[in-house]
Amino acid sequence: MPRPLRIEHPGACYHVVNRGNRRDKVFLSDSDYDLFLEKLGEYAEKYDIVIYSYCLMPNHQHLFLRTLHANLGKFMQSFNTSFTLCVNNRHGKSGHLFQGRYKAQLVETELYKNKLSRYIHLNPVKTTASNTQKESELKKRLFCYRWSSYLIYMDVARKPKWLNRSFVLDSWGKVKEEKIKNYQGYVEKGIRTDNKEEFPSNGISSITGSESFQGRLIKLFLKKSLDDIDEREQPELRKINTPVIHDVITSVAEYFNLSSKDITIRRGCDRDARSIAMHLSVRFCKKITTLATIAAHFHIGVNGISSNEKRCLERFSTNKQFLKTANNIAEAIIKNTETKV
Repeated sequence: MPRPLRIEHPGACYHVVNRGNRRDKVFLSDSDYDLFLEKLGEYAEKYDIVIYSYCLMPNHQHLFLRTLHANLGKFMQSFNTSFTLCVNNRHGKSGHLFQGRYKAQLVETELYKNKLSRYIHLNPVKTTASNTQKESELKKRLFCYRWSSYLIYMDVARKPKWLNRSFVLDSWGKVKEEKIKNYQGYVEKGIRTDNKEEFPSNGISSITGSESFQGRLIKLFLKKSLDDIDEREQPELRKINTPVIHDVITSVAEYFNLSSKDITIRRGCDRDARSIAMHLSVRFCKKITTLATIAAHFHIGVNGISSNEKRCLERFSTNKQFLKTANNIAEAIIKNTETKV
């Protein structure tokens, strides 16, 4: 089974999501929630993990944490195993409690720490049933939910020594009361919005951050070890050093001394440049996007992309100069992509 890309390094911040096996409930009683938090604190201290926020839902959990060492896997394995054994013994059960491998997104905290903490804290009011409830009811429900760190942020519940709320709250004011009030307003503004839209997809789903952040991580922590990683187990590695459609169009435009618009518009375009740009977009980008997305960049339908691909291949077999031009641009794209990160 394919496994998600996992990058570990000292000081890394993660959004960790763990779901119950077959999406069954993980917590069958209040004491199970208490046990989870007890184990979380115990193993966070043991492995030098800093917990910034959390939310425990009946069949899954969200954690926002930082690893001071490159040890997320060891921490999660020990923590999950200990909690599972205790819960199974308590309820006379056996077997897996969690569904496969946990999900861990490496997060660029400078941009997303506030958005991520809000997303986690809003989980109790993002259920299907919440869609029909009044906003005032949702705010009340949010403020009464016991199994997230939100009440600790609001200074309503006691803060355990292993939770660090200042990392998020310190950006919301100068004194504690101001920080809490401003953060509460920020969280409540997100009750009726789709907060997942705040997190961009930059090709590799295991990394949430800017292109420069993603590139820096790839260069520092993946480039040196790619030969030791099985791509069959981590298919996201195939996206590394894969150019995006914008890169292809820009390279074609530079080669023909045109603007990108001269290629993407349907009328008055340079036909050779447009044809090669569509062909190379399919060649380089189909691993990470769909034909529909490629077609949208050129303001045509999927059938138009397919027809162009057929015409291009036929022309390559009869027009050596056209083929040479396409190959020269392809080489430039590969070179630019390899040096980009």
